[in-house]
Amino acid sequence: MPHLYGRRWTRAETLAAVGDMAQVAGIRESRLVGGRADGVRALDFTCGDGFRFTALPDRCLDIPFAEYAGAPLAWVSRTGIAAPQYYDSVGEGWLRTFFGGLLTTCGLRQVGVPCVDEGETLGLHGRISTTPAEDLSIETRWEGDEYLLQARGTMREATVYGEDLRLSREISAWAGARSLVVRDRVENRGASASPLMILYHVNAGFPLLGPDAQLLVASRDVQPKDERSARSIKTHRRFGAPLPGWQEVNWWHDAQPDPDGYCVAAIVNEGLSFPFGKGLGLALRWRGDQLNTLVQWKQLGHGDYAVAIEPANCHTLGRAWERANGSLQYLEPGETREFEVEISALAGVDEIRAFEARLPLAGT
Repeated sequence: MPHLYGRRWTRAETLAAVGDMAQVAGIRESRLVGGRADGVRALDFTCGDGFRFTALPDRCLDIPFAEYAGAPLAWVSRTGIAAPQYYDSVGEGWLRTFFGGLLTTCGLRQVGVPCVDEGETLGLHGRISTTPAEDLSIETRWEGDEYLLQARGTMREATVYGEDLRLSREISAWAGARSLVVRDRVENRGASASPLMILYHVNAGFPLLGPDAQLLVASRDVQPKDERSARSIKTHRRFGAPLPGWQEVNWWHDAQPDPDGYCVAAIVNEGLSFPFGKGLGLALRWRGDQLNTLVQWKQLGHGDYAVAIEPANCHTLGRAWERANGSLQYLEPGETREFEVEISALAGVDEIRAFEARLPLAGT
């Protein structure tokens, strides 16, 4: 049953009170107007009881905006939203269309720093996040006493004489809930095996990010990306105020799965006050056998004030490093691989404590 406005409602009770479910929960289609975002399709999910987010079909169904009870959950970068044609594949040109947001998808054949791998020049984080969806479908429906909001689409990463990967994405949310689930299926329709690298770049920002914020995760091991990250590893779970001239640091977590195989992590801040009480969090849940690395990005610069927790099947030093390290994953012709990530808002200290109680025991 939807939990709305302090109580649970059956389907019959809800439909007796409204003429159209869009009054309390639904998906609204639109197109953005002006600047580099002009013409980009948008899907605004209203889940009722204060949880809202926007998915962009022209940007891999990625999610730039999300909020709970009027408070933004995600960092939005200085680039704003840009249409796919502004993608720059050279070097770190990806950063010119990186809106940050609740979710930016990296991959499908390259994640991490630019590199040259087997003669192929690869830019930062690949091209999938600027790939528009085909076969887009949107549906809202009752399943018993639960009201489901759902969007689906397929992104094609293909070239003549080369790869043909299809990412089929489904985003689901329930009326009255404070969470969404992204379910992806990647299929290799090409004639030869293809590298498969994917990373879910989930970005927390102000006001969630602040001096009182901290990372909650059960890690069996944490490794720094570089020497600068190694020097600050003791403070990787804590964050401060924005600082001029800050240089990013990154770590790779080996997250401990629970008995059912799921890993969890969250950015929480108990110093914030809302009508529902003190404390706010942004939590992730994913399967450890699908996404075996949790990347943490800490960037506390002026205007670039963000921290990301990023489930991935790879590291972030690029495909050539992954190949040399012996950890590069492949997808054979006709093979499919599935990934699932749940993103939730934690409302109040009690929910933060309940999340902490779910953390498996781990050493770091």
